[in-house]
Amino acid sequence: MSPSDPEQTPALPPQRISPITFPSDQPALPKPGQDEPQQLRDAFREAGFALGPDIHWLLAALGRQRTIVEQSYGSSYRNRRYASALLFWSRVYAAGIDQLRLTTWASYSSVPPLLRASFEWLGAEQAVVGDEQEEFEDWLAAGYEHDADTSSTALGMGQYMAGQKIAGAEELAEAYRAICELARPHFGPAALLSAPDSSRKKFAVHWGDQAFHLGWGQLLLGWQILVQGRQLRFAVGSGIFATSTEDREAYQQLQRQASTLLDSRDRCRAEWVEQDGRQRLLIDNFRRQPSGAPKRFLL
Repeated sequence: MSPSDPEQTPALPPQRISPITFPSDQPALPKPGQDEPQQLRDAFREAGFALGPDIHWLLAALGRQRTIVEQSYGSSYRNRRYASALLFWSRVYAAGIDQLRLTTWASYSSVPPLLRASFEWLGAEQAVVGDEQEEFEDWLAAGYEHDADTSSTALGMGQYMAGQKIAGAEELAEAYRAICELARPHFGPAALLSAPDSSRKKFAVHWGDQAFHLGWGQLLLGWQILVQGRQLRFAVGSGIFATSTEDREAYQQLQRQASTLLDSRDRCRAEWVEQDGRQRLLIDNFRRQPSGAPKRFLL
């Protein structure tokens, strides 16, 4: 059979790509209501003072993403690459808003699993619009069929892994490794998240802790900046979406600001170090309050 034989060539998906829907408002950070615990409201207030530049950066990056999606509404952009990218971008965007709220509301333990997923969605988005687009098209061509046995619409799982795309970017790969370990049920990360004030003399669990912690705020917001910065870079540079000169200039400005924020000497950061032939995660400048003495923890 020749490559053009219809028995060898998979059918293209039959669906047309409909106009997208998107939020009518720019992203915003909700403030805890008066019915929320005082400790949580205090944590939100402290986050605004100590982490204000990070918060403003993330809201600006998320807002610029929403603007680009709105500009890409027209029918000339609607193809299957566009649709496959939007599937994952939507999840990165929505999770970004949730992660920002959870971090500023001092729900630090809830953020690592969402961050891990965001890295993977971002990797999938960048991979599926390239050489792996046919995987999306094959899934779409077979999807939405009626399954008589279960009287259901057979959508199909469409299993897709994007770890290789993440590993291809060094700064993302290092952060992804760290966030994966923090998201797992390991004793060390659990202790730093739920018993951060413990020592050799005492082990103090803060169950359901809602108190502000500068170290966790800086660490988690820093990783969120990496994800949303790379997402915005893809949106501006992929050629799939409608971008203006203003969008590109805004992206460049945000990148410069991100470098300044993440390179700050007194910022809590995590890096991989080798000890006794194995990689370990070193967390530096870890402290609850800006006035506190910074600590280092080796996981």
